[in-house]
Amino acid sequence: MILDIISFITAWLTYFAIYSIVAITLNLEAGTAGIVNFGKVAFFGLGAYIGAIINTYLLLMAAGVDPYKCPPYTSEGVIELTRIAASEPGLVIGIFILSLVLSFLITGLFGYFLTYPIIRVGSGFVGFALLSVGEVLRAIYINTEFVGGIHGMLGIPQPFTWIRNPLISDLCYMVLTVFFFILTYMLAHRIINSPLGRSLRAIRDDDIAALCLGKDVPRMKSKILFISSGLTGVAGALYASYFSSVNPQMFVILITFNIWAMIIIGGLGNPLGSVLGALILSLIERILAFITPIIGGLPFSPDYLRPIIIGTLMVTVLIKYPRGMLPEKPIKTPAMELLKRISRRG
Repeated sequence: MILDIISFITAWLTYFAIYSIVAITLNLEAGTAGIVNFGKVAFFGLGAYIGAIINTYLLLMAAGVDPYKCPPYTSEGVIELTRIAASEPGLVIGIFILSLVLSFLITGLFGYFLTYPIIRVGSGFVGFALLSVGEVLRAIYINTEFVGGIHGMLGIPQPFTWIRNPLISDLCYMVLTVFFFILTYMLAHRIINSPLGRSLRAIRDDDIAALCLGKDVPRMKSKILFISSGLTGVAGALYASYFSSVNPQMFVILITFNIWAMIIIGGLGNPLGSVLGALILSLIERILAFITPIIGGLPFSPDYLRPIIIGTLMVTVLIKYPRGMLPEKPIKTPAMELLKRISRRG
């Protein structure tokens, strides 16, 4: 019983940490910069597939196995990956770190170059353009044999698979994801309270006025999209390793709107609100995944419980807290802190 509780908490915290990273980055885009990104799942999925490719194909090649004879979407490839992950921990961890770095760089550059020309035509067009990009990428995954097509890739090793106790292995991975979540939160907090963050808020409130005051609006938006897209790619790579598989059905449009629900419930413009929203929705998600199979006697399918609960929660929260449960706070700058100290002394 105790082990089951620990296992549930470990799985939930891992899930929560990964989705918190994505929610924080979306809040940077939408809440701070005013970029309506309806294609967040595109970057999440791209990071997951990049991490999956590096952690499978490159790992097989580094271990002296021909990945084209034993591709990771076949049973032979999965057997080889399982053997390598259990016997060569140093190699697995090294390639895992490389996958995170490459996921950040490639996904960040993809976001930068993709959105730079689109941003010039208005934030509304950015949202719908990115929405279509997510579906285009998913169609590419489905029709590309290299990444397993519609069935996806299997056998993606976790960096701690070599630990024989599965509970300890999962705990180690949970600590790793929480570390990246804390790192993302600290970075977002630093950006929001930096000159870049203040400029992005000005652009969000009135981009024409910011442009007239000399702010390079497209460049600043592209810069924040590079950072947020890269971090979303890292979250995707962590997600792929956690589930040890990726397939196109894991990255449908619904994922984007779940993340939007997190920041709307938590509060736009406040990274702590993103964390609160991710905490609430990830807990609902995990509880429903546990109890849905055993629920019976409902007048509708138990699969509809999730959207019903999340939709009801969003409406209830917005009635009580129109700006979210933890709305945006005033910017903290060294000058403001100095003025506060002087006023207290006076």
